[in-house]
Amino acid sequence: MDEGDIYDEFGNLIGDAFDSDAESSEEERVEESQSPIHSASDSDIKEDEDEEMNGESESEGGALVKHTLSGTFGPNVETIISRPTDEIVDEPVIQPIRTKSMKIEEEATATSDENLEFEPSCIYSRKYMVDLADNLPERIRNLALVGGLHSGKSTFVDMLVLHTHADSISLPKQLKSFKPLRYMDNHKLEIDRGMTIKTNAITLLLSDSQERSYVCNILDTPGHPNFIDEAKSAMQAVDGIVYVVDIVEGLKNSTDKLVLTHAIKQNLPITIVLNKIDRLILELRLPVHDSYYKIRSILEDINAFIKESEYIGTYKHETDMSPLNGNVIFSSSTYQFTFSLHTFANLYRESFGNDINLYDFSEKLWGDVFYDEENSQFIGSSSNGKHKRSFNSFILEPLYKVFIQSVTSDSTGKKLSQTLWNNFKLKLHKPSVRQDVQILLKDVLSAVFSMSGGGGVVSGFADMIGNGISNPMEKADQSSLVGHVVKLVENSSGDMFYSLVRVVSGKLSVGDQVRVLGENFEEDEEDQRLETVTELFLAGGRYKTPVKSVGPGSIVMIGGIDRIISKGATIVSASQSLDQIENLYVPPSYSASSVFKVAIEPAKPSQLPLLLEGFLKLNKSYLSCQIKVEESGEHVVLAPGELYMDCMLHDLRFFFTDNLEIKVSDPMTKFSETCINPSTTKITTRSANGQNSISIIAEPVNDDNLSRAIEIGENLTPKRLRNEFGWDSLASRSIWCFNSAPDDLMPNILLDDTLPGETNKELLTSVKESINLGFKWSSNEGPLCDEPIRGTKFKILDAALSEISIQRNGTQIIPMTRKACYTGVMTATPRLMEPIYSVHATCSSYGAAKAISRLLSKRRGYVLEGSDYPIPATKLFQVEGVVPVIESIGLETDVRIQTQGQAMVFLEFSKWDIVPGNPLDKDCFQPALRPVPSESLARDFVMKTRKRKGLSGEPNLSRYIDNQLFEKLKESGLI
Repeated sequence: MDEGDIYDEFGNLIGDAFDSDAESSEEERVEESQSPIHSASDSDIKEDEDEEMNGESESEGGALVKHTLSGTFGPNVETIISRPTDEIVDEPVIQPIRTKSMKIEEEATATSDENLEFEPSCIYSRKYMVDLADNLPERIRNLALVGGLHSGKSTFVDMLVLHTHADSISLPKQLKSFKPLRYMDNHKLEIDRGMTIKTNAITLLLSDSQERSYVCNILDTPGHPNFIDEAKSAMQAVDGIVYVVDIVEGLKNSTDKLVLTHAIKQNLPITIVLNKIDRLILELRLPVHDSYYKIRSILEDINAFIKESEYIGTYKHETDMSPLNGNVIFSSSTYQFTFSLHTFANLYRESFGNDINLYDFSEKLWGDVFYDEENSQFIGSSSNGKHKRSFNSFILEPLYKVFIQSVTSDSTGKKLSQTLWNNFKLKLHKPSVRQDVQILLKDVLSAVFSMSGGGGVVSGFADMIGNGISNPMEKADQSSLVGHVVKLVENSSGDMFYSLVRVVSGKLSVGDQVRVLGENFEEDEEDQRLETVTELFLAGGRYKTPVKSVGPGSIVMIGGIDRIISKGATIVSASQSLDQIENLYVPPSYSASSVFKVAIEPAKPSQLPLLLEGFLKLNKSYLSCQIKVEESGEHVVLAPGELYMDCMLHDLRFFFTDNLEIKVSDPMTKFSETCINPSTTKITTRSANGQNSISIIAEPVNDDNLSRAIEIGENLTPKRLRNEFGWDSLASRSIWCFNSAPDDLMPNILLDDTLPGETNKELLTSVKESINLGFKWSSNEGPLCDEPIRGTKFKILDAALSEISIQRNGTQIIPMTRKACYTGVMTATPRLMEPIYSVHATCSSYGAAKAISRLLSKRRGYVLEGSDYPIPATKLFQVEGVVPVIESIGLETDVRIQTQGQAMVFLEFSKWDIVPGNPLDKDCFQPALRPVPSESLARDFVMKTRKRKGLSGEPNLSRYIDNQLFEKLKESGLI
């Protein structure tokens, strides 16, 4: 074989890889391919390396010249010396530049421009908007868009954005791209899922029908029940809400009622947008008179719900929602128009001159008012159907005609053009007629309603919020700075947070030093920190407008103050005395409904610090997120539901950490403990030093109204307990405290039921604080499986305390009280409680409703009797039911599969219910690797929860009392 042919036809080396001939041939081949620069000998290479390391070389004159790396390559060049003999590491020598962006943010192209002119440009001057807010804060309107899922809130904001940014933001004209802009949904999850997850803010300048400008701070909130926390936080910052209703589905039982109830509780004015009015015409194809009855039915449902609210007694704003009161407007976000009675009446004045009295005419366009065409007058009776209702004649019929003629227009468009010219003096261009019907409709309707007032298509909306939303200066005070941080907003890379702040009073500027008061400042005055305002912005959806200062009533985003903020905070001037601070921000109880949980750990234990850092950011970003560390060391994350949890886990991995690999447990639920009977006997519990003793019994509260009042934090005075809940005078005055858990108020009560002749009241009062702490400790970690106790009343029957103060200190009293409460619960027939979801489903057929009933019955749930009712004027059905949280996993997916997409299900936390079975029954049947029967569920849940938490043994009264006493009680049949 020729010596040069050392490879076969497939390119493989012939012979042994370590053969001397092959090796020499390979070396010859490599040497021949090397350039002269690389053909130096080993000794030359070593000499060059030594000279490089020594940094010296010989110049032409023979003098030694000192060379340095910075002198050779320049001071701005990073130099790295690497040798082949160095140890190989996992990380590259030069780290690549990694950019992470999970949110769409448009950077301002001219942030230093004093006129604030940058892309995307507006039809107004941003500087004028900022000056108007500073000089005339009465023109500021702070509002939150709230409503159910897919009611059109984000699309409604799109209409406002397209109107105010007409020169720089527009929808594509092609039919294939005829999709909503969704300008406020800038998170990757929101874009992928097609739904709003986080509250987003935008500041716009809107003009009403009188060309009066308002600076509108609009907060777009999610509509899914899992994210009701975002809507609650938004309502803490605003002066009124705009409730967006799908005019087809009307008032629904999920998010709609929750947000309305919270608005009434917060005493916020309510305004209504009846959105998607185009669906009445194009989808339902209702006759004109049926559309009127459909609209009136929705308003009647809303008014009835508002007036039946439990908080209506303290509500000080308008409770009658009607177009006549100016708090209801009509809208179609898809076709980009809004109108009120006033702005629609203005169309007639534009067409027929100024002879029409606009106010009187608009007052006759709603209600039982009919129009007599023969005599050209309004009357109060239809004369047995002879006369048409004024709303139908002057509003719905013209609207129907525009829709129908646009949809049925031919290629010439002569009839449509003639109608627009005769009625609105609008000229339709021929290229517009040839467009797709949806695009043609949008152009025609936008052109028609742009004539309704000075503000164009949004003048009706501006009229409503200008008159219906409270003036922020009514609550403002110019004297001192007070701001409420209602939530934190992460930037696009997830490495920092901006604070969304409502400036209640005073003035805030860039560079100001402020004092940040944490949410626990009232209990702990050390929960504060001095911070400097480094950045100040007006929100713009996907962009931010930098400003130098803002006044009272503004809603802004602040950078650099989020160090100690979690769910909310108060900011005040650094020079302000702590004794003079008022109007502290108290966040709502977001985590009260967080009952769905998983345990998380890193795939690599060495990455635990990264996971903890991600948890810290996750807790800041998600308001209902709750993170706990069990005694076993596992980290538990709680959320309101599956969707919320899925979003949190996504952001934990990909947003707040760099693709961190984590292990997630099977979904679990949060339990509670209670009792169903009074304690069977009084047991005395002694302290560790044997110098103190106390006897506490337990019994159920057995009053749902009282439990509800405790949970929502109402002020329960002895007088109210007597008058509303039927307590006697002695019991109402003997209450020591209601348990306030860290996350929500638990309906537990501690009473002093001791007699002065048997107990030293003075000594007992001296340790009241320690006894209260022991009571709260036991209520937060019950005896069954360390879960909170609910709905239980604890009574102190007697107490013997040492007269020496050091022998009755907190270290003795607190554990003793905790053990005494445990004995009281264990002798009062303890039971386990589980959270229950309310099921709200919208179905397109009665068969889908039956399928939901079958699915719920397989999961220990059921459909409420009489709750499956049709939605008026539609083919849709509403179904309501209940299901335990632990059985709800995968329910929404099963419903979609079983109904083939004909039903949409929402789950929201509703109540706590007792788990079937006795948790102390050792003899109950518990089969291995199979579902346990219903009567064994409580025992199964308790034992598995104790095992997961690392609790030894099983729950038993003998753990808290002497064995001898336990045997006596057992023999007597008391336990």
